[in-house]
Amino acid sequence: MKSALELAMERLQAKDGDVVPLTHEQRAAIAEIESETKAKVAEEEILSRDRLRAAAATGDPEALRKVEEETSGEIARLRERGEAKKRKVRGGDA
Repeated sequence: MKSALELAMERLQAKDGDVVPLTHEQRAAIAEIESETKAKVAEEEILSRDRLRAAAATGDPEALRKVEEETSGEIARLRERGEAKKRKVRGGDA
């Protein structure tokens, strides 16, 4: 009988082709990238609070919406950059 891990690996290989396990260095690099990304996102959220308060104080809903969109866009960009870095590490292009 096969273990659940072996079955999962077979399904993953069938779906994605050959699965190459990550090295210790790759795992460490990915963990570092995730940590940096989380820190940058948290920093952006903290910095955006002042902008959100200022926009809310003006009473202009359009200004508030604009700041919210800018903040969510910047957070999405930060996360995508982190994912791109992780893809490079997984591909061996680090």
